[in-house]
Amino acid sequence: MSTSNLPGSFSLVPRGNIREVVVQRILAAVIRGDFPVGHRMVIQNLAEQFGVSATPVREALVELASIGIVENLPNRGAVMREFGVTQIREIYQLRRILEVEAVRNACGQIDPQQLSTLASEFTTIAEEPRDVNWSQKAMALDIRLHTLIAAHSGSMRLQDELRRYNTLVQAIREVVDNESQAQEIALSDHTAIISALQSNDCEKADAEMEQHIRKTAEVVEKHMQERILNK
Repeated sequence: MSTSNLPGSFSLVPRGNIREVVVQRILAAVIRGDFPVGHRMVIQNLAEQFGVSATPVREALVELASIGIVENLPNRGAVMREFGVTQIREIYQLRRILEVEAVRNACGQIDPQQLSTLASEFTTIAEEPRDVNWSQKAMALDIRLHTLIAAHSGSMRLQDELRRYNTLVQAIREVVDNESQAQEIALSDHTAIISALQSNDCEKADAEMEQHIRKTAEVVEKHMQERILNK
């Protein structure tokens, strides 16, 4: 079966959580603009190029539909929805609401030792040389902090929503943030959030998280606009 209409950047998916990897690969292609609006996401074609069965691709498209990336249409299956600066703005608007609520609920609920460990790791990474691996390490630490906060938010539904949006945000980071050095910009934000949590200053934790997501959104939106203009 021909896969000539698929982005050339796709590669075979490694074993492991296949559905999750497929979701990330498709999201990255969407953010790069590889799929035009209305593009039909043919399950068999995608499965062939990824080197997987149809099942994880089908599951990935269901998840992508749940976060508004594709739309399931009668007799057509999954097709691409519009994705650009407006969608980035909406994603980060919702992420800000979710993350602020999570940090407000998690304040005073996280083991101090866990916060101390994270604080030390952020201090260490801030002093490390910015080599080819630095951004990935910073991103992994970023994810750990937000995951820890979500896990102590006291709401499984909120935690699930954060997980769904963080899947999307992680793909945006991999395509956009690395190029715009957003991880560098976020280091001080993360340190301030941890500091507020350590002192049980819930209002400050709330404010620091809101500022952090707003700043990240501005960086990503600006870089997305530049990508569109340079295409």
